[in-house]
Amino acid sequence: MRTVPGPTGHVVVVGAGLSGLACALHLLGAGRRVTVVEREAGPGGRAGRIRLGGYEIDTGPTVLTMPHLADEAFAAVGDRLDRHVELTPLHPAYRAAFADGSSLDVHTDAEAMEAEVRRFAGPAEAAGYRALRDWLTLLYRAQMRRFIDANFDSPLQLLHPDLARLAALGGFGRLDRRIGRFLRDPRLRRVFTFQALYAGVAPARALAAYAVIAYMDTVAGVWFPKGGMHALPRGMAAAAAGAGAQLRWSAEVSDLECAAGRVRAVRLVSGERIACDAVVLS
Repeated sequence: MRTVPGPTGHVVVVGAGLSGLACALHLLGAGRRVTVVEREAGPGGRAGRIRLGGYEIDTGPTVLTMPHLADEAFAAVGDRLDRHVELTPLHPAYRAAFADGSSLDVHTDAEAMEAEVRRFAGPAEAAGYRALRDWLTLLYRAQMRRFIDANFDSPLQLLHPDLARLAALGGFGRLDRRIGRFLRDPRLRRVFTFQALYAGVAPARALAAYAVIAYMDTVAGVWFPKGGMHALPRGMAAAAAGAGAQLRWSAEVSDLECAAGRVRAVRLVSGERIACDAVVLS
């Protein structure tokens, strides 16, 4: 993400998915006037919903990790996540089933998960899990604030002691091999490496730094929003509207109008022109 010089009083956010709505809330909290344009008839993006056979079904994610990040977006406009979404912590987080007929309940509580790994694969693997959990926690601390939850105007801003810490933790090796240092059972290794697939990277090819995703759902915890994951973007849209954002549904963008090296307006398929100082494409 690049810092935009000059006026930024009115910002158009294209897309009302989770990232677009979170961006809108933070911009509103920073005193900007915000217009959100979304080509669909309502919010959600990949966290959408369809109605099928009398049921409502999430079309994307089905559970929530790291809810404090969503709460930060609500807090930007003086609101709270729990005013809009009721969360239930999941214990266990999920159940892993394998082709040999075995299954493993994945707990985020350390004691419960250690006991489950011992039942599933024996005491040596349980000890390996404990060491792995400690490593995942260190990896998360090295990455989160400095690299994941940060903006960069230049690659030079990556040069920080945390980069050396990440390298010392083996973050630039291969994920599958690094997890293999802690766990020998191939089934357990899958439990702590499949998360790289969320980013479209096979565990054998992914950097070990991707294990931070395993931290999020096997250490930090997993929650289910009442009404499904679509409840979150609905709540974010309501908070944004309450804070003064203009939400435009069924408004598909056709083009960006640029002048003097910056975007001056967003044009919709309908022909409407929305003048602005900056645009966020989410």
